[in-house]
Amino acid sequence: MILTHYHHQNDRPFQTLSSVSDEEALSIIASLKERTGSVYRRFDNPVEYLSHRRATESWLRNEFIKKGGKPTTEYPQYFVVDKSTWIEEGYNGQSKTIQIPISAFDADRVSFTYPDSMISYWLKSQTDRKFYQPEYHGTVFNLCEIQDIIDRFSIPQREWETDPARKYDIFIEAQVWESIPEWSKN
Repeated sequence: MILTHYHHQNDRPFQTLSSVSDEEALSIIASLKERTGSVYRRFDNPVEYLSHRRATESWLRNEFIKKGGKPTTEYPQYFVVDKSTWIEEGYNGQSKTIQIPISAFDADRVSFTYPDSMISYWLKSQTDRKFYQPEYHGTVFNLCEIQDIIDRFSIPQREWETDPARKYDIFIEAQVWESIPEWSKN
């Protein structure tokens, strides 16, 4: 399994809003929301975004620990499993990628959500909606569990464009709860 980290071509990889104060994060978000591309729409309401992000990361960490996860960092670095057409298009051709094999990390330090963690966190409250998929929405997975889900449902390609029941299945997110190897940052 390959994990892909996306970042804007003008930014350093592996930066996270989680590592800074709310005040600094809101300042960064204000500058990011000025960029073009659909990946930046999430910043339209900076205060709401940051609040949801903090709640999502708390949920991710707690659920992962319940499943035997052993995070060594307070917050994760974000990747996708394989690649994401949705993200690539959302950066308007202005993204760079870093790919790292899952074997570079301890399995008990990588969690997964299907799809994006913030969307998955929201989806757990949407159980009566057509697009809710009970097998994987609103769940934090460990490596063995996500491999089973991939075997059953595949890695999302472009289903969100044509299948209303899969409209939020844009990628599988991997959250790495350990320091990123220095060799990978080049």
